[in-house]
Amino acid sequence: MSKTKITIPSIYSISSYLKKENLLPIYFFCGEDIHTIENAVKSVEKFVTPLLASDFDKETISAEKNQNISEILDLASQFPFGGGKKLIVLKNFEKIEDKKPFTAYVKDPPEFTVLVVTQNGKLKETQKEPYAALFASKYIFEARKLKGEELVNWLVRLAKKEGMKLDHDLAQAIVDIVGDDKSLLEMHMQKFSNYLDKDTEITFELIKKMISSTKEYSIFDLQDALGKGDKAKSLVIAFNLLESGNEPVYIFSMLSRFISTVAQSLELSKMNISDNDAAKYAGVSYYYYINCKKARYFLNDKKLLAASRALYQADLTLKTTSMDSKSLIAILVGQMLAK
Repeated sequence: MSKTKITIPSIYSISSYLKKENLLPIYFFCGEDIHTIENAVKSVEKFVTPLLASDFDKETISAEKNQNISEILDLASQFPFGGGKKLIVLKNFEKIEDKKPFTAYVKDPPEFTVLVVTQNGKLKETQKEPYAALFASKYIFEARKLKGEELVNWLVRLAKKEGMKLDHDLAQAIVDIVGDDKSLLEMHMQKFSNYLDKDTEITFELIKKMISSTKEYSIFDLQDALGKGDKAKSLVIAFNLLESGNEPVYIFSMLSRFISTVAQSLELSKMNISDNDAAKYAGVSYYYYINCKKARYFLNDKKLLAASRALYQADLTLKTTSMDSKSLIAILVGQMLAK
């Protein structure tokens, strides 16, 4: 007989459980998105702290291997010093080997304690205790790593929360550039928030200026110079990127995406579809796609193949030799723009 798969509620729903009338005795946060878990813990702490009557009623414990959870549960079961609520945060629950005592606590938690527990990583054994008991009591929340459309929509909502206007395609462009690390995305959105007035719209030019920016140039400047076949300027920009702290692996990754999108644009242009639809097909933002279409130097199969081979060889050399970064970049640019 097959077991029914448990779908754990999203961590983004905890705001519904941060009200005095439905405050939970246990908040169990698990999942791969550690950044979101940390933010959820802070949200619970922010809400519960005013309910504490004494500083002694708040404690954070980071579990270690062979941690005796019974000691922590005994602490959680003791009455608060000040007569208000007690708040205990237990991190790294995955390190605790004997989890059995926790099941009994989950089934009958004291009403005066708010116990926040975090477990990093994807939860695989949802049918087993104490996870089954947590699920039955509606105390467990999962922080799934957002990807694709979910991540883009989250970024649009974040911009709105910060008082800025962000178009869906531009949000996709930011994800294309920064990647799916939410902490980095939040950092860049904070930069926009500090730079812009309220209700200001984020533009592609602003994204190019503020994301991946260095002392003088950005990765987009390098793409533009390569797209024009300008070897001298490409080298100046590439060296500047290195001197500004950008790792070769980052430069290779962004250039690989660039060449791949240029190649796709050549094929998609033969299909007589709009640039907007072509960008969706290529899996990039409209603005990024249009920029790639302007790379005149690479608009033929022979040069694209040479650029792809140069990037592959550069990546292989980086992983297998100790060649210095500037020499490696110089060789890459030379091979990409070989006549």
